[in-house]
Amino acid sequence: TRHRQFGLPVKEFKQEIRQDVNLAKIAEALKSNSKLTANITGYADSATGTAAINEKLSAERAKLIADELVKLGVSRDQLIVDSKGGVSDSGDPSYDRRVVIQIQ
Repeated sequence: TRHRQFGLPVKEFKQEIRQDVNLAKIAEALKSNSKLTANITGYADSATGTAAINEKLSAERAKLIADELVKLGVSRDQLIVDSKGGVSDSGDPSYDRRVVIQIQ
């Protein structure tokens, strides 16, 4: 499982994210075994924005990561994209703005 926190708003896959989470390694693992899937779940913090905005942000975050993996050659069939909307489970809103990737 890999976690990455995001700022606001999410518009593009920034270089610091690319360096922090080695999506190339994740992509290689997925490409080398077509039976593997990646569950990609986006989150937003519940401290800012409405429920509708947070749902949209969390979905955008997850889609952004999925799109990057596809650019790296991963089949979209191996990706399960989900979003959880606004959460408050870390004690710090900046840590609630995240994407979690689970390989199965």
